[in-house]
Amino acid sequence: MIDSFLFLFTGIIGIVTLALMLRFYKSNPFCNLFLILVLSIVSIRFFIHGSYNLGLQTVLKPDRGLLSILFLIIVPSSYLYYKNLVFQINTFNYKDLKHVIFIIFLFLINSIDGLRDSFIFYFGSYTNFFLILIFLVFYLTLIFRLLSKNIWFQKTLLLNNSHFKLIKNWTFYFFTIHILSSFAVLASLYIEIKSGETPSGKSMAVFLLFFWIFLFFKILISPEILYGLPILNKTLLRFNDTISENNETLKPITDNWVLETKGAKNNQDQKLEEKITKNISSYIQEVDKLSLEEHIFRNQKTSQNNIAEKLGVPTSHIVYLFKYHSKASFSEYRMQSRIKDAIELINEGFLNNETFESLAFTTGFSSYNPFFIAFKKITTFSPQDYIKVNKI
Repeated sequence: MIDSFLFLFTGIIGIVTLALMLRFYKSNPFCNLFLILVLSIVSIRFFIHGSYNLGLQTVLKPDRGLLSILFLIIVPSSYLYYKNLVFQINTFNYKDLKHVIFIIFLFLINSIDGLRDSFIFYFGSYTNFFLILIFLVFYLTLIFRLLSKNIWFQKTLLLNNSHFKLIKNWTFYFFTIHILSSFAVLASLYIEIKSGETPSGKSMAVFLLFFWIFLFFKILISPEILYGLPILNKTLLRFNDTISENNETLKPITDNWVLETKGAKNNQDQKLEEKITKNISSYIQEVDKLSLEEHIFRNQKTSQNNIAEKLGVPTSHIVYLFKYHSKASFSEYRMQSRIKDAIELINEGFLNNETFESLAFTTGFSSYNPFFIAFKKITTFSPQDYIKVNKI
């Protein structure tokens, strides 16, 4: 009786949370289609379970057995939620449907009599247990790698600290719920299979209930999660916090940049301009720092995408920056940065113990020949003549 009441209560809290989040769906970067899907499935399932057992309704019965498999959709949906949150993707991609292939496969092999009696179920009902175990471990690993790389252990993102901590804490909290829920589901399946019951993953549903009710209350008491932040993660970074504090525009480190631009822009670039104009000077400073201080171009494969990833901004922002605010193209800027790096190394005595070929490779060139051509183009001297002229 008590557990049925708790199921009903959790379902109602979940539905209320869902309704509030839907009110601010478009303006809430924390919320996307996949989070709505996850919260809807969990809330409705708890509500049906509780209301049916309490006799409040008899139309919708709690699912057991085969239909329970379909609720595994929560797992890939959670992964896609984190992915869309990290990269701020707001549109549905039909390629994401590939994530339901395993669930369909599991449903079919359990629903077709011929397959249930085949070699697939050599281990009997434990086959389902092992398949679901692999499924859960696979997606939890994907989620962990995604979050650890882009949020949890990302130390170089130029984020507003309070917002970054909020994102970090929220994703860690939510991921913990997924870990605990996965353990509870696996334990339930094991108990049910061992006792000869129809597997449904509900034997430890009370534990699942507490995990999710904690999540719902976490959302309800966190208005920035419930209603959304004005600034979130990669797409909405505020590089200009420093500018507003100092009330002055940051000056570029190098003379490669132009702060004010004129000329026709296409519609897409005009929309992008409205979003990032205030951040341009900060973008410029950080790109120069990556070039001059962190020597990012020593990696031969460094691209605009790598710059964007390092700064924690969309690639389109960096493409726009070089398109409208740089005197040189990205490839030219990269070449100039590598030659500046080479000159610094020469002045520091790098060639006392190393060769010109080694210098070329160290600064990011694929071989000596393109290094020689670039060096002469930038300095008007060959590397050897540069050393002679400067008496190094």
